[in-house]
Amino acid sequence: MNNWLLFTIAAPILWAVTNVMDGALRKHFVKSNFALTWIFALARLPFVILFFIIAGIEIPSPITAIMVFIGGVFWTLPMMFYFRALETEEPSRVALVMQMLPIFTLLIAYFALGERLTGMQGVAFIFLVAGGAFAALKKLEGKWRWSFAALLVMMAALLWATSDVVFKKYEVEFTNFLSAFAIYFLGSFFFSLVSMAHPEGRKKVTTYFKNLPLRAWIMITASLLTGIGGSVSFAYALTLGKASLTSVIIGTQPLIVVLLGIILAGTTKEIQRERLNKNEVFLKGTSFILILIGLILLSV
Repeated sequence: MNNWLLFTIAAPILWAVTNVMDGALRKHFVKSNFALTWIFALARLPFVILFFIIAGIEIPSPITAIMVFIGGVFWTLPMMFYFRALETEEPSRVALVMQMLPIFTLLIAYFALGERLTGMQGVAFIFLVAGGAFAALKKLEGKWRWSFAALLVMMAALLWATSDVVFKKYEVEFTNFLSAFAIYFLGSFFFSLVSMAHPEGRKKVTTYFKNLPLRAWIMITASLLTGIGGSVSFAYALTLGKASLTSVIIGTQPLIVVLLGIILAGTTKEIQRERLNKNEVFLKGTSFILILIGLILLSV
């Protein structure tokens, strides 16, 4: 197996572990979207320091640094929608809807950066929206309904896409990528800093984290490390092979989430087995196929 394929496959596997761990954490240990967002934003600080040590501090202009910083803030805010969705929805459905992020990025880049959309990208848009619609559909009390959690994930994906476009627009003004990324991560850490300055924020954080059992901290650590590891693996894979093929392989993440849920459910009591009845298999399978087709068309 060549290095490109190894790192490309590693990214969705690591991110799938993050999805599964986050779902277990939200449902069983830290039942607060605010508190979970706080701890994950706080975890960015060591990496901010590390990136600054490696690359140094570079500020092309005050407005550039501020906009990259704001991009980092926009990266943190959607996490509250993401954790809220994981409270009531299976990680695989959340992962499926998150695959719509590329189309949101394209649309925002079209208006903000003037990037043109091709006819093929328009067709990809239809497949991705259809895949997201199937992922958001579920049967409750004998009736088909749209999953509110899936709509929350779409809102999160929209904000993450905004964050990506802001970073893309201003990162080019830096001579060193890591310097820009450090400021971006500093913006994502800012949420933790500000929230702890407010008494209500401190109360929520201390309430949920002061008596957490060891297994919860292990899950938090696993989620943090696998999430960052997936990002590093994906970024490195992009330097080794074609971005289009790399992005398509990343689209296998929802399927890996389902497989991990089945495997880990038998070994970890907090991780619930994915629902695999006929309706769920049909909806998730159809959603996965439509999204994968959309990602392939998007990469052409």
